[in-house]
Amino acid sequence: MVKNPFKWFTRKESARGRTINIGGYRAFAAAKVNNLLGPWKWDNGFCNDDIRSQLATVRARSRDMYKNSPHHRRFVNLVATNVVGDGFTLKSSPHDGMPGTPGYRPDKMASKFLETHFWRWSSNPAFCDATGRKTLAEIDRLNARTWARDGEYFNLLDTTANNPYGFDIRVIRPDAVDERYDARLSNGNIVRMGVELDADSLRPVAYYLHTVKEYSTCMGAYGPLMRVPASINGSYGIIHGYTQEDEDQTRGMPLGHAGLVTLKMLEMWNEAELAAAIDENCTVRTYHAPAGREGEIANLCDAENSSTVAAMTAPKEAGQSEVLPQGWDVSINTPAHPNRETTAFKASYQRDYATAVNCEYANLCNDWSGVNYGSVRAGTLSERDMWRVMQQQMIGSCKSPTYLAWLRRFLEVEVSGGYPASKFEKFSEHEFRGRRWLWVDPLKDIKGAEIARAHGWKTDQQITAEFDGDFEDNLEEIRWADEATKGTSVEVKTNEKQATTTV
Repeated sequence: MVKNPFKWFTRKESARGRTINIGGYRAFAAAKVNNLLGPWKWDNGFCNDDIRSQLATVRARSRDMYKNSPHHRRFVNLVATNVVGDGFTLKSSPHDGMPGTPGYRPDKMASKFLETHFWRWSSNPAFCDATGRKTLAEIDRLNARTWARDGEYFNLLDTTANNPYGFDIRVIRPDAVDERYDARLSNGNIVRMGVELDADSLRPVAYYLHTVKEYSTCMGAYGPLMRVPASINGSYGIIHGYTQEDEDQTRGMPLGHAGLVTLKMLEMWNEAELAAAIDENCTVRTYHAPAGREGEIANLCDAENSSTVAAMTAPKEAGQSEVLPQGWDVSINTPAHPNRETTAFKASYQRDYATAVNCEYANLCNDWSGVNYGSVRAGTLSERDMWRVMQQQMIGSCKSPTYLAWLRRFLEVEVSGGYPASKFEKFSEHEFRGRRWLWVDPLKDIKGAEIARAHGWKTDQQITAEFDGDFEDNLEEIRWADEATKGTSVEVKTNEKQATTTV
C-alpha cells in the first residue's frame, strides 16, 4: 500500500524530548480552492484564443478612453513623446577589413554619405510617407501612439514608390489586419488572427488585410482580404510592432488594458458626483406647511396666489431676504456634493491607473502635491527605464528593419551614386539612438560626466550620446567653427578648462 505523501505526521524532537507537529504538504497558496478564492477564474494568459475574442472590444474601449479620458490620452502621448520625441538618430558605422585585423577601420566617407541620404529621405514627407504628409519622425510618433492605444502598429514598406529613393512607408490601421481570420493552408502554414505563420518556425510570412489604403471600421464594408508578404525584400513588406507577453502571442493588446476599467469607474464616479452636486445645488429651499396645519393656511396652488408663488421661486440675489405667507415654513438645503472624500477617492484610482501603465503618478496626473525631490527622482528614473526598454523594442522591431529595407533599395537606385549593392553587408552596420533626458539640475549631470570621464568610467562618445549628441559630429562642427572664425573677432575656445565663446 502506498503511503499518502500529504498525511500529517508527528516526530519526536530528541533534544527537548517533546512531540511536535510538522506541517504537511502546503504547495502554492494561490492554487487553493476555498470559499474565499473559489470565484477566482482560471486564465489562459495572453493566448491567441483570448486575444482573438477580446481584442476588438479592448481596442475599441482604449480608443474611447483616448478620446475622452484625459489620463489615458496623456499616457498615450507620453509614450510618443518619450519613446520617439523628435525622432531616432541613425549612426551608420560601416568598416573596411575584418574585425581583429590591422586593416579594420571605419569608412567615414560611406558613413556620412548614408546618413546624409537617409536624413534627406526621412525628413521629406514627399519621399518617406506614402500619403506625403508625414516625416519619418512623425510616422514614428504615430506608431508609438498606436502601439500604446491599440496595442500594435503596422507599416507597409513599398519598394516601388515614385520618388528618387524608390521607397516609402504607408501606416496601416491595426484593425485593417483581420483578427477574425484563422485558417490552415494547403502548404501547411497556419493563419492566426490574420497573420500567416510558417509551419515549421512559426515566423510571420504574410498578413491578411482588408485594404492597404483608407480603411473604415463600418461593419459589412470589409471586402475581400488581401495577402501581403511579410518579407521586406520584395515589392512589399510589413512591419508589425507589439509587446509580446506570451511566446505564442500573435497580436498585441493595448498597453493600458489593465487600467481601462479603473478609468471607466473613475469616469462614472465623476458623472455621478457631478449629477449629485447639480441636483443638490438646484434644490436650494423647500416651502411647506407645518405638519397638522395644512388645512389652516392659504393654498398656494390657487390662482389668486400665483404672484406669491412667483416671488418665492424667483432667482435670489446675495443678501436678499424674503417674507413667507402666514403659516408657511421653509427648509434650507445645504449641498453635500462634492464631498470631502472626492479628492482622495479620485487620487486612489489615478494611482491605480498610473501603476497599470508604469508611469510616475505625479507626472501622469499632474498632481505634484505632497511630492519631494527624492520621491520624484525615484519615480522618474523608474519611468525612464521603461521608456528606454520601449525604445530598444521599437528599434529592433521597426527602425532597423525599415533602415535595412531602405538601404537595399537605395543601393539599387541612381541617387546612390554607384555604391555597390554587393557591399550591402558592410553598409548595413548601424545603430539607432533614442532620445535622452537631462535631470532637473543639468550642471550636476555635466559635473558627474566630467568625473566619469576622468576616471575612465565613460568615454566621450558615451557621454555625448547621453546628451542627445554625437561626439564625432561635434568635433567636425568645432573644426568648421575654427575655420569659419579665422581672421575675425570671434574666438572659439574649446579647451577643457574654458569652453566659452568670446567676441
